[in-house]
This record gives sequence, C-alpha cells and structure tokens, in this order.
Amino acid sequence: MKPELKKAILEARKTLKTAKANAAFATKKPGQTGTKGSMPEVAKKFLGKFSCKSFQELMKVDTSSKKFSYLGDEEIERVKGLKESVDTCVIAAELIKFVESDGKDRSVAKSDVKNSKYYQEELLPQLKAFGIDSGDDGYEWIPEMVSTSYIDEFNLDRKVSGLFQEIRMPSNPYRFPVLTQGAIARRVGTVTALSPSQAFKTDKTILFEAVKLTNQYELPEELNEDSAPDIVKVIRQELIEGQEKAIEIAILEGDTSDPHQHSFSQLADLPAGTALGALPNQDDSPERVFDGLRVRALAAGATAIVDAGANTLSETEMSEARAKMGKFGVDPSQLVWLFGPKGYNQALQLDDVRTLEQYGPKAPVLTGELAKYEGAPVVVSEYLREDTDATGVNGAVPANNIKLSVICVNRKRFFVGLRRGLQVKVENNRTQYDVLDMVSFQRKAFQAVLKADGSNYAAESSVSLIYNIGA
Repeated sequence: MKPELKKAILEARKTLKTAKANAAFATKKPGQTGTKGSMPEVAKKFLGKFSCKSFQELMKVDTSSKKFSYLGDEEIERVKGLKESVDTCVIAAELIKFVESDGKDRSVAKSDVKNSKYYQEELLPQLKAFGIDSGDDGYEWIPEMVSTSYIDEFNLDRKVSGLFQEIRMPSNPYRFPVLTQGAIARRVGTVTALSPSQAFKTDKTILFEAVKLTNQYELPEELNEDSAPDIVKVIRQELIEGQEKAIEIAILEGDTSDPHQHSFSQLADLPAGTALGALPNQDDSPERVFDGLRVRALAAGATAIVDAGANTLSETEMSEARAKMGKFGVDPSQLVWLFGPKGYNQALQLDDVRTLEQYGPKAPVLTGELAKYEGAPVVVSEYLREDTDATGVNGAVPANNIKLSVICVNRKRFFVGLRRGLQVKVENNRTQYDVLDMVSFQRKAFQAVLKADGSNYAAESSVSLIYNIGA
C-alpha cells in the first residue's frame, strides 16, 4: 500500500471516531457521563458499593450482610426493591406463558420477560433511576434469576427464630463440634503447653437433623398481565409468612414424642378442637418437627418450672424463673422473655417492665421486642399457647385449658440449623396437569447446647417456664 493511501485511511478513521464521539456527547443527558454502549458512571458507582460489576451480580448480594452495614437505608432499600421487582417479573412472565399456552408450556424465554407489561412499566423505570437509558450497558439486561437472600432481607419478621444463632449445615444430619473444656485463658511459659488442652471435640457434638417444611397455593386460572404481578406478590408473602409461623410454633411448642405434650392442635387451618393424635398425617404438623422450649423446660422438672398457683403474673414468679436458670439467667442481654398476648398485658402491670416507648427508639432492640423486664427483652408471640391447664400443657379437658404461660430462655444456648434457606417457586400441580402451584420450601433444625454430661438436651436450665397463670 502506498504511503499516501495509508495516511488517508488513518485520517479517515480518525475523523470517523471523532464524529461518533461528538454524536454520543450530543445525546447525553445533563449530568450523565460515559458514552452510549457503556455503563453510566452513576450506575457503576452504585454497583461498586456492593462490589458488583453488573445488575445480575447485584441480584446475588445479601444486603443484610454486616459488610454493607455502613451503607445508608436508602441504598439498601433500592436494591431490595429491585430484587422484588425482578422476582415478580420473572414469575409473572412464567404464569402468563402457562395461561396463554393452555397449560402446555411455562418455559420462559428472555423475550417473554422483556416484552411483559410489568417489565416495561416497573423494571425499566427502576433501571432509569440508576442513570441507565436506551443504548447504555444494562438497559438491555434481562433478569433470569434472583437470589433467595432477598426473602430474608425484605420479607421476614423473625420474632422467635431470629433470637437464636443460625448454624449452616453442610450435610443432613450434621454434627456440630463443641468446645468441651471451656474457653478461659491460662498463663503459660514460653515453651509450656496449655493443660488441659482446649479444642473443639467431635466425640461430643450437637446433632442437627433438618426437616423440610413446605406450603403451597394453587394459582387461579384467571391470570393476565395486569393481575399476575399483584397475585404473585400477595401469594408469595402468604407463603413466606406461613413458613415463619411454622418455625415459630415448632420452637415454642414443638414435641417429637408420642403422645404429644398437647392434646389439641393450635393450627389455624384446622377446625377448633382437632386432636393432635387424630391428624391423618400428624408427623407433618409443625407442632411435631422439633423439641421446642416448653417441652424442654417441662422435661427438666422442678429445676426449670415455676407454678403461679392460678394467680396472675407477678414479679415474684419472674424472679424465681430467672433464678432457676442459675448462671444462664445472670446476663440480661442473653435472656429473652416470651409472652402470649394475654400474658403480655399482665406483664405491663408490673413495675419493672418498661415498654419500647419508655426506653426510646435509639436503644438496641431485637426483632419483635416490645418491652424489657429488668434489662431483658420481652417478645410477644401469638403462638405461645395460652390455652393450657394447671400442668402447663393443653390438656384433654378443654374446660380446664384456661391458664397462661411465660417462657424465659437464654438465647445463646440454642441454635437454629439451616440446611436450605427459604425458596419460593412455581411448579406444576401434582394431580392436575393444567394447574400451577406457587410453593415454598426450607430445611431447618433446632437444637440446644450440650449439657455437662454430654447429652444433647438443654435440661440444665437454659430455659424456664412459668405455668398455671390465671387469665
């Protein structure tokens, strides 16, 4: 190639490059940086706060992680809102595809998501709020999945299960090694070995056996682009709340023995007065999946229970219950008082109970905390049974089940095992081929720290029960 021709080509390329840059600059909005086809700086900066380079990576981030605690509430809420919109968009597109194909197909292509009304009216405006416009990197992003972590971030109000440390289970069952010799430091010389040795032992372990919990809703056939997103949001929230209610019941009132400690079920979806032993699949009830706090206190006997003598709750019984816990009842920051609604109303009459309004919103509080008693949080649960008899259980004679109970627990002495986190998805109905269900799943366990003798049961007063409280 002749030198003059080569030079002309280079000049032409340079001129074309300049023209393209000028055209891109002319289409930019005020305050927007970057060129078409690239990620705007405002979006890059936002993603960088969560150590992400794309919106799909952002969908996998757990904003509740402590490493993001320095970020403002507004930034966290923007991510959680985007996650919820993405999840709703994908599920709604799947449902519409199923309806339009008369139940023959629910596989969703990227075009189905992008062309949906919800995507155009809800997701695109959210992307534009990040400074992304047509032609920018990210504008053509088609959501395919969202991390299940946002369910924990956005939807769950774990009043009871959230009190206890969560242990991830790499297998099921899972044996969690414990420190049997304690963790108190010793003075040693420069070449002296520590005696006795302190190590996590595998000969004495906490055994976690996760159970699978599920619930489902049959989706209505009358779905369209306008109704599907709202239906998805409502049903999904019901499924999520139903899962947490099941865990709450299991932790408070669960009993794996046969017969069950209680005579009648408290599940709201069963007729009143349904006997636990009469359930066709009684082992499926959340009242049977774990050994909960009440049954553990009753198993310990006189060392962990206080009889209120059919009187209303008083500070005498509460002090006695705490005293029965020994060293595990000393530190109020480790304790939680669990009440039912009626018991809580009685507690409000006690002098040492201070409500949240009294000690101020700036004080650190637990989820569900409504008050404090002598510095220990008070949490109210509708699933702590208030239909028990004089022995502290729901008895066989309904007329006698009129007594209340209160539980005090050291939350450092119990663990929630997590084998699989809560997931919500759409699947085909198992009996009708042209029907879809929205289903939730999770696998969890509940277990206590070992007793001194190595047995896997917290009967050494990690929990105490006040029973036979007059209503």
